Amino acid sequence: MKFKCTLLTDIILNMKSASEGANSTLDFIPGNCFLGIVANKFYDEKQCERTKTLFHSGEVRFGDAHPAKESNRGLRIPAAFYYAKGDKITDACYIHHYITDIDNIKAKNGTKAQLKQCREGFYIMTEKEGKQINIDKSFALKSAYDRDNRRSKESAMYGYESLPKNMELLFSVEIDDSVSDEIEKNVKDALIGEQRIGRSRSAQYGLVKIEEYNYNEIESYNDTNTVVVYADARLIFLDANAQPTFRPTPQQLLGGDAKGKISWENSQIRTFQYAPWNYKRQCYDTDRCGIEKGSVIVIEGVDKQYQGSKYVGNYRNEGFGKVIYNPIFMKAEGNGLAKCKFKEATKENKSGTISTSESNLFKYLKSQEKETKSVQNIYKNVNEWDGAKLFIDKEKFASQWGAIRNIALQCKNDDDIKNKIKEYISHGVKKEDWYGERTKKLMEFMDNNKDNLWAAIINLSSEMAKKCSKNGK
Repeated sequence: MKFKCTLLTDIILNMKSASEGANSTLDFIPGNCFLGIVANKFYDEKQCERTKTLFHSGEVRFGDAHPAKESNRGLRIPAAFYYAKGDKITDACYIHHYITDIDNIKAKNGTKAQLKQCREGFYIMTEKEGKQINIDKSFALKSAYDRDNRRSKESAMYGYESLPKNMELLFSVEIDDSVSDEIEKNVKDALIGEQRIGRSRSAQYGLVKIEEYNYNEIESYNDTNTVVVYADARLIFLDANAQPTFRPTPQQLLGGDAKGKISWENSQIRTFQYAPWNYKRQCYDTDRCGIEKGSVIVIEGVDKQYQGSKYVGNYRNEGFGKVIYNPIFMKAEGNGLAKCKFKEATKENKSGTISTSESNLFKYLKSQEKETKSVQNIYKNVNEWDGAKLFIDKEKFASQWGAIRNIALQCKNDDDIKNKIKEYISHGVKKEDWYGERTKKLMEFMDNNKDNLWAAIINLSSEMAKKCSKNGK
C-alpha cells in the first residue's frame, strides 16, 4: 500500500531526545510515526493475535516518508557519491567503488581534485538524472509559560526547527501475503485522514493529511557477480550476542544462505544512534544503533542476481531495514564518473518552499525600489517645474509657500491637501497675488503628482520658499 502525507502545518521531528542546546529536525518522517498512529487505534491486548501481527511480528512494515516531487519519492543522496571540493555535485559526480585512478580526476578549474563525500539532501534519482528536492526548514523561538505569574518564564527560551507546511512526502506500508485482508483494512482505516505527528501536537504543530497515492518505484540493473546494497531506510543489525553491530554479514543483507563477501574498502557506511520515546509506557525504549540511510555496501562474489527492494535486519515493523539492490542510479562510466547527472533544486511553493518573488526580503527590496523611484521622480518634477519663474525673487511669496507647506503637513489625505490649498490661494489678499497664471501652474503641478501629492507639495513649497527669498539660491 502506498500513501501520500501532506503537511497541513509545520511538524517537529527531533533528531535526538529533548535536551539543552540546539536541536535539529529530521528531513523525513520515520515509519514508527505511522505505526504509532495505527497503534493508537488498534493496539488492544485483548486481541493478542491481531496486535502481535500488526505491531510485533514484522509482517506489517511501516516505511519512512521521504520528500517527493510529483509522483516520485525522493531518496537520500548515496554516501558512495563524491564530487570535487570547491565544485558542485552538478559539475561532476563520481561513484567511489568504481574509481580506478583517483589521481586523474580533475576539478572544474583543471587542478587535481580533492573528493568530498555527499551526505545531505534528497534527490529524485533515475539512471541519467538526479533532481534535488529543496527543503526549507522553519525555525521558531519559544518561551516557557509561568503559570503562577501568568507571563513568560524567566531564562526559559528555546527554539523549534520544523518541516514546512504544504510539504509532500510519500511512503508505503508493506504487508506479507500470509496476513489477512482485515489487517490491511485496519491499517487503511487508521492512517487515511487528518492525523497528528511529532512534537507540540497540542499547539500549532503536527497536523498532516494522509491519503492513498500510487508513485513510481526505483528500477534495478542486472549484475551476476556484485551486489550494490543501497540503504533506502536506516538499518539495524544484531550480532550473535544480540548486540547492535555496524558490520552485518552477507546473509543478513541478502537473506538465507547467500554467497559472497562484503568489500568494506569499497563500501561507504554512516551510522546513527538515538533513544526512541515510548508514549504508551512513558519511557525510553532500547537505543537504536545502526547504519544511516544513504549508506552503500558492496558485496562481491555472489552466485545469483539480486534486484528490487527488500526489508532486512531488525525492527522492520518501525520502518528500519529497507534496502534496494543494484539501483539504476548506481551505474558509472569510465573512472567512476556517474551516469546520473545532477541538477540543483528549484523553488516551488507546492513543496513548502518560498519562491523568490514571494519572499519577505524580495517584497522589501521591491518596496524600497518603488519608493526610491517615486522620490527621484518628485525631485525631478520640482526642479523642472515651469511655474517657478513666476515666484523667483518675490519675497512676499516666501511666507505663503511656508503656509502651503503647513497645510500639507496637517492634512490627512490628498483630497484635503488639494482643497485647502485651493481655498488658501483664492481668498483674501492672497487671491490677487495668485490670480491667473500662478494658480493655473500650481493646480497643474498637483494634478501631475497626484500619486504622491503629500511629498510633492512639501518638497515644492520648501524649494520655492528658498527661491522667493532675496538670498535664496
